[in-house]
Amino acid sequence: MNKFILRRKANRSTATKQNYVQLIFLLMSWMLFSGQSVIVEWNQNSEADLAGYRVYWGRESRHYTQWRDVGKDTSCVIENLESDDYFFTVTAYDTAGNESRFSEEVHFRVNYQPDVKPGIANDDRAYNFPNPFNPDREKTAIRYVLPQLTKVSIQIYDVNDKLVRVLLPPIRKLAGEHFEDVWDGKNEQGVAVPNGVYFAVIRYDFVVKVVTMAVVR
Repeated sequence: MNKFILRRKANRSTATKQNYVQLIFLLMSWMLFSGQSVIVEWNQNSEADLAGYRVYWGRESRHYTQWRDVGKDTSCVIENLESDDYFFTVTAYDTAGNESRFSEEVHFRVNYQPDVKPGIANDDRAYNFPNPFNPDREKTAIRYVLPQLTKVSIQIYDVNDKLVRVLLPPIRKLAGEHFEDVWDGKNEQGVAVPNGVYFAVIRYDFVVKVVTMAVVR
C-alpha cells in the first residue's frame, strides 16, 4: 500500500490568506467493482467564501480528461480504474465562481501489488455480519484483523462517495481479530440512512480495506 502526500498554497483570486491543500492518495480494492479505486482526501480551505472543490484526473501528466465536482466534501472515491498510470490534482472555487490553480500533481500507478508482510494472519479478510442487515431490528458488526499494535479508523461512505459516518476515529488497537465495531445504520446526525449499499473504509498503517454493506428493510 502506497501513500502520497503533497502540499501547495491555495491560489484563488478572492483569497486573502495563504492556505495549503494536502492530498493523500490511497490505493484500495472494492469488492463491488471489477476495477480498482483511489480515495482522494485533502485538508479544507479556511476562506469563508469557499464554495467547493473539483478533482481532476487523467492518464497523461497535466492532461486531465475527467473531473468531478464534490462540493465542500474533502474526500472523493474514484472507482473502476483500469491498470495504468494516473495523474491527479484538486482545485478550490469560491461563491463567485473563481477557481484556483491546480494543486501539485500526484502520479499513481494502479494495480501495483505490494509484497505481503510476514506475520499477517492467514484469514485477514474484512467483512460485516449480518449482511444485508435491517437497522430497524439489528446492527451489523465489522470484522477485520490487525497484524500488529497500530492505529485504526473506520469511515462509512455511500455510493455517491459521501461520508456518512465516522464510525471509529483513529485509535490504537492490539494485533489480532476485531469485531467490536458495530454500525446501527445511522449517519453522523443520528438519522437512519435509506436502503442501499454503503462502504466501511478501514484504514491502518498504509492499508485500506473496504467492506461492502447492504441496508435492507
